[in-house]
Amino acid sequence: MDYWAECVSEALDEAGITATPQQISMVAEYVSGAHDNYGMAHGHDCIPNPLAGEVKQLKTALDIEKRKVVCPDCRGTGTVYSTGPYHCSTSQCSSCRGDGKVTS
Repeated sequence: MDYWAECVSEALDEAGITATPQQISMVAEYVSGAHDNYGMAHGHDCIPNPLAGEVKQLKTALDIEKRKVVCPDCRGTGTVYSTGPYHCSTSQCSSCRGDGKVTS
């Protein structure tokens, strides 16, 4: 409580207000209580931080990306070549959807 009493005492001195030690102590108790409840009074304790949700989503995406390995069907190219007796075609790999990597 000494911190708050010192803050109140300094503020009163700056304002040119005199107070007894008991008055300073009482005001310091109120200021301390107000400080403890500030987050709840303004919703900081109840409202989730949107950045925390975004960080969680990005970490999940990074974990998924770290688990990916080279696609065995297209060997990392993202394309598959088909040849037949009368035609040749190139298409997107259906296993990796053209990314060249699949989740292991």
